[in-house]
Amino acid sequence: MRPNMAMTNFVSRCLHGEPPEIYGTGDQTRDFTYIEDIRRVNEQLLTDDSADGEIVNIGSTDNIDILTLAEVIRDEIDPTLDIVYDDARTGDAEHTHADVSKANELLGYEPTVDIRDGVNQFIDWYRANEEWYDPLVRQS
Repeated sequence: MRPNMAMTNFVSRCLHGEPPEIYGTGDQTRDFTYIEDIRRVNEQLLTDDSADGEIVNIGSTDNIDILTLAEVIRDEIDPTLDIVYDDARTGDAEHTHADVSKANELLGYEPTVDIRDGVNQFIDWYRANEEWYDPLVRQS
């Protein structure tokens, strides 16, 4: 995950005792995909030619609004923190959502990690890698 994305910023801020900062209203939605789902499909494609020459989305089917994402992360790390808002960033998409129907049809793809489990696993990973990863997030 790029170090300047909402999830990484929320985790970093909360671990530093700072409130998650939402740009805009928090009504924006995102479709986060857990890395193991992506790894699994790429590994499958090494031996499965069902999607050769095709373009498919490997994503999640579990949209979450940014406010809820901030709350889930905050509540896991430090429920006493407030959530703060700033102006929306120019060019940010209001909503993202992957259509995985073609990947399902051709490869039998189904995402296996829902957003809340993925957030908890990411927080654990972040803590284990904080020494090298947190400076990237803080400087982005």
